[in-house]
Amino acid sequence: MVSNRMPPDGGYGWVVVIGCAVINVFNQSLVSVFGLMFGDYLATMGENAFGAALVMNMCNISLNFSGLITGPIIKKFKTRKASILGSMLTGGALVACAYSTQMWQVLLSYSVAFGFGLGLIQSSTFVAINSYFRNNKGKAVGLALAGTGVGQILMPLLVQFLLDIYSFRGTTLIIGGLAFNGVVGAALLQPVEWHTRVEIIEDANDERIPLLENAKATPKRLDSGWSKLAALMDVAILKRVSFLNLIIGLGLAYTASTSFSLFFPYFLQKTANLDMFQTANCMSILSTTDLLTRITVPAFVDKMKFSHRNTFLLAGLCLVVARSVMAEMRNIVALMITSAFYGIFRSITIVNQNLTIAEYCTEKDVESMLPNALGFNMITKGVLVLSLGQLLGWFVDYTGSYSLNLHAQNLLLVSTCVLWLCELYFKYKDE
Repeated sequence: MVSNRMPPDGGYGWVVVIGCAVINVFNQSLVSVFGLMFGDYLATMGENAFGAALVMNMCNISLNFSGLITGPIIKKFKTRKASILGSMLTGGALVACAYSTQMWQVLLSYSVAFGFGLGLIQSSTFVAINSYFRNNKGKAVGLALAGTGVGQILMPLLVQFLLDIYSFRGTTLIIGGLAFNGVVGAALLQPVEWHTRVEIIEDANDERIPLLENAKATPKRLDSGWSKLAALMDVAILKRVSFLNLIIGLGLAYTASTSFSLFFPYFLQKTANLDMFQTANCMSILSTTDLLTRITVPAFVDKMKFSHRNTFLLAGLCLVVARSVMAEMRNIVALMITSAFYGIFRSITIVNQNLTIAEYCTEKDVESMLPNALGFNMITKGVLVLSLGQLLGWFVDYTGSYSLNLHAQNLLLVSTCVLWLCELYFKYKDE
């Protein structure tokens, strides 16, 4: 007889999903309005596209390099406290931005503090949902990320409205105040142990004794400080080529996505010659289709038992096509249509990014490594944003073309597809 504590796969888990969605509405969605909020303000400081890219990319570096410690923080303090801390950091950082008058102050408040807060939020909310769900995991993650979609629809319009009335400082103070609402959602993230059910399994071949014997046979050297740190951070997973290929591919796709979020408003205004209202409408249409996809597609993927990695790969290929077409569009109607399609495929990649990591961990029977696996993925994204993301910002200043920048972003996504398709080829060839 073996007792197993099973997650509810629903029940209070849906309350956790609501809590994560609330956090995402007021925090994760704010990245998409960086260009609208800070574009003109940075210009008054004499900063061009390279400067804007520096602030955003440093934010992503802070977000992703927080992966070095988010895993241990979540293991130690659990998801609720981690997400509360993250929400406090993002709100406080935006309030500090309102009083920033120099570039280094923007970098310290937005890039460092805001980015680190988002890093804590991203990891803690996903780990919270992952602990509550098994069969409905994709649906739950999609609904939680729908909160980001709602924010991405409303925030561009709200920011545009506030900027017309209160200018940069007043707008940033108000948005910073809204970010503190993430604490309310974080308070709902109760530990899964409070809601698990006990399942009794008949097992004639109980393997607990051999496991205990193995534990006794563990060499004493594992008691060293390095071994304890390595075990805490699960560094052994980095020895797997398949895992490295996975996170490099995800990192390249992420770098392309963040570069698009940064330069999309610039492309619409400076290349397609749209005004602020038309730009906000294109961004809201993109976010609307993104939101609808987050609500509907993940449940279908769960039901059909599709691989999250293959789903991500297919959506990535579609993004390449959508971005290439968009780069050549100048008509407002055509841009609205391509924005709508882009939102659909972007949503699928966003929803399946962390699910792809969780799927790998489940396959390798190292689910306990998930927080640190997410952390290593974040670090990889940070390295690539620091290098390739900043290179894309320089590329805009060098060429003066936002259209070419969109095509350059596609090279990163194509690289992801090539890496993963090569692995799939050799995997099935060996079988």
